[in-house]
Amino acid sequence: MNKFIAFEGLDACGKTTLSSRYAKEKNTVAYSAVMEEAHELRKLIDTYESRESAFLFFLLNNVLKSHAISTVIMNEDVLVDRYIFSTLAYQTVMLGEEVVKTIFDTLNFSQSILLPDVIVFVKADAQTINDRIDARDGCIQWYGDAITQNNCVETAYKKIFQWFNIPIVEVDTSQKRGRSIEDNYQQMKEQVERVLASGCN
Repeated sequence: MNKFIAFEGLDACGKTTLSSRYAKEKNTVAYSAVMEEAHELRKLIDTYESRESAFLFFLLNNVLKSHAISTVIMNEDVLVDRYIFSTLAYQTVMLGEEVVKTIFDTLNFSQSILLPDVIVFVKADAQTINDRIDARDGCIQWYGDAITQNNCVETAYKKIFQWFNIPIVEVDTSQKRGRSIEDNYQQMKEQVERVLASGCN
């Protein structure tokens, strides 16, 4: 049976690097959480700087991505670079936990979208993240990078994960740990495959 793996984590923590590498090894694709057809709308959302608009935009993409995954997973493993958990974590910081939890419960999201078999939560310390964001030499997203730099999004993620009953594999890519990308990848891969194997028994 094919597996669904969601890569989650803070901006610039290395989740895209890890998910892309794992997808290549699995001979599949690491899908973006944002549907290709929605990229122009995303640019518009960027200019509005409306927290509510951003929340609705990403929720809609989560639903659409869930439908797409339901089809793809019949033929291959599915890896997603961010999913509903990022939406909820970042919006908890921006709108407050009570608002986000009320909408989550009202829309019955835990039952209405396809949920992954395992979550890979990639994290790093503030210094590592800030160094990587600075190295991008690009614009700072007000709903992403800026939130990561100025808030404890990891704490928000931990709260969100409690709303679900899904195994979580944590990978800390902080520079101070002295591990290479390859070291982080192998650690992540071993943990994920152990979780997936235990779920098959």
